Amino acid sequence: MGDSTAFHAPQSAVFMSNTTAQGLAQSLQEALDLHQAGATQRARLLYSQILDAQPDHPDAAAGLARIALDEQRRDDAERALRAAVASHPAHEDVVAMLSSLLATSGRLPEAVRLLEGATRHAPDAPLAWLLLSTARSRLGDAHGSLRAAHQAITRAQQAGQWLDESTTPRHLIAAVADAAQRVRAGRRELFFGAYEDLRTEHGGAALARIDQALRGYLKEIDLRPPHPRQRPRFFYVPDLPDAPYQDPGLNPWARSLQGAFAQIRDEALRVVREDAALPEFIKPAAGQSMSNYLGGDSPTPSWQAFFFYRRGKRYDENHARCPKTSALLESIDLCRIREQAPEICFSVLRPRTVIKPHYGVTNARLVTHLPLEVPQDCALNVCGIEARAWREGELLMFDDTYEHEAWNHSERTRIILLMDCWNPHLTPVERQACRQLIEMISTFSPQHPED
Repeated sequence: MGDSTAFHAPQSAVFMSNTTAQGLAQSLQEALDLHQAGATQRARLLYSQILDAQPDHPDAAAGLARIALDEQRRDDAERALRAAVASHPAHEDVVAMLSSLLATSGRLPEAVRLLEGATRHAPDAPLAWLLLSTARSRLGDAHGSLRAAHQAITRAQQAGQWLDESTTPRHLIAAVADAAQRVRAGRRELFFGAYEDLRTEHGGAALARIDQALRGYLKEIDLRPPHPRQRPRFFYVPDLPDAPYQDPGLNPWARSLQGAFAQIRDEALRVVREDAALPEFIKPAAGQSMSNYLGGDSPTPSWQAFFFYRRGKRYDENHARCPKTSALLESIDLCRIREQAPEICFSVLRPRTVIKPHYGVTNARLVTHLPLEVPQDCALNVCGIEARAWREGELLMFDDTYEHEAWNHSERTRIILLMDCWNPHLTPVERQACRQLIEMISTFSPQHPED
């Protein structure tokens, strides 16, 4: 008999007085069923009633847009989707529909901007990354497409999705398989290409250790340090001297850093005196607590930091508060990697606190300490190898990819200047290659390696 909306309103119209989540879900399902059954006008009415109760509801807006598209009313569909995206910029259905509509209307750059916004609002939603990969590819952006494909596959698989056909929605199987294949084939080429300019200039032999490190990172070879206590969590460069403690004098700036001890110490003591509530060095990962990282006899163990740099970001206000320390730091060749390094701070270990055993990320850089205020019974311990007590004014440099811990068993606060630095055994060419390679790798990974 056709669609008889004029005579029979949908049963779920009563939801207007029952806008609970369950009632809303029932109304949405009824509207979807009506649309699929061909009762388009009744479905449209019900979707509109839902939007009257909850303006810009994304599922209702998507339903209206589907009806509009079926009827070739693209402008109406776009208006409904844009209204929903304005309130729900990362909703998968409306973002997918609007980006597809824009792409098929010849507005690919606008579709890319929409999808980029969705990934910023919900970076763990793989579908937006997958759609962004397709859109960038159609624009001729091979690198951007590959990066987005990597994000899509990585984030989905971290959530237990897209591991195989059984964990992938049927309508996405072909697209996911294509993205996974492109990531496998293209990532290697991009990573090796990150420092191809250096190979051209200096020859392959100058980069042999970095090539091996990258092959290990890509799991093409089994590349692990020979010592069982050394386990880099991110990137291992082979054939470097592997002593856990190394001579800080290998750095050309060591003498000037040690010579500025008194001035740096004065500024650190003032900061700690003025700022009792410095930020904690560690931010626990999701599902973990500070007890996963800190222990000791204190009821409130604390490891605080006053950062000059963190993950490459310069803390200008802190530099201004400590001008002598800042001037010294800016006078030396720091390990600079975009969004990764350097990491430099006054490290403040409160009384009766233990930093539990852990590993660093890469032996391409070492960690240097300038001890500023050291009570008795404070030490750095490379587990199973050697514990060393800090001595005020004496530099200490170690490879933190060895399992290590630290403790302050005293009743006073321990303060050091902590900074990462290039492994002095890397050549200048290798340092530059590491910088370019790790910056390229980081464009594929949303997280810092230590996260």
